[in-house]
Amino acid sequence: MNLPVEVIEAVKNDRCVIFVGNRATLEAAQETEADYPEQKELARSLGWKKPAMAAGKQKGIVPSVEEGAEAYQAAKGRDALVSYLGATVGAEAVKPLPAHRAIVKRFPLIFTTNYDDMLERAAAEEGLALDVIGRSSPIPARAPGRVTLVHLRGALSRPDTMLVTRADAARLPIAADTRKQLRTLLRQQVVLFVGYRPDEEEFERLFAELSDAYGGELPRCHLAVAQGTIDDYQWQKWVWRGLLMFTADPSEVMTELEASLR
Repeated sequence: MNLPVEVIEAVKNDRCVIFVGNRATLEAAQETEADYPEQKELARSLGWKKPAMAAGKQKGIVPSVEEGAEAYQAAKGRDALVSYLGATVGAEAVKPLPAHRAIVKRFPLIFTTNYDDMLERAAAEEGLALDVIGRSSPIPARAPGRVTLVHLRGALSRPDTMLVTRADAARLPIAADTRKQLRTLLRQQVVLFVGYRPDEEEFERLFAELSDAYGGELPRCHLAVAQGTIDDYQWQKWVWRGLLMFTADPSEVMTELEASLR
């Protein structure tokens, strides 16, 4: 794996912003053989069902966590949904990896779509001052010695902030002033996505929301595709959208980044 030179230089010059997805936690869970579902498994466990349609049109349908969550919530209620997510993706027994600790040390501004507190615990282990904010909170100016973590889809520690269903996104939009800050940030910084796969709903939703905040096609962004390769269709789809991809798990990304910065 060759980490893009643009990313390395941007980190050196404090011009890189990182987005951390579910597969950073999945990698940590796999290290300790803890239970943690992939997104497709989570969708099915929540109650997602493949839509009825002609057999020839079944190919390419991706299980939706949002649709599964809607089904679970309709059947058992919101409190039960949050409790279930806490038990399945809360990752309380999973220890942060060195990659998590490297992320909080190297990036003064971090965005995550995870509900867990892995990055908070990593910051505590490193003795770092961490400000944790939600999706509509103003993004604070960078301060020496402080790290800001933005939970774009909420956190289990604050169930009222969680975006799980499509209705949640409509109920909890990003504030106009914060959208403006995001637009400036995306224009001025090099964007690095780690812990995501482009064939999962989580990344689709994130990319769409950032594009919407930006007001059009995003500038050059780098995606470290986690846990294996992807098919040609996905490569072509995202290349056309301006995404620069390379295959690497979060640990591989941060290990090479640390080596490049020595």
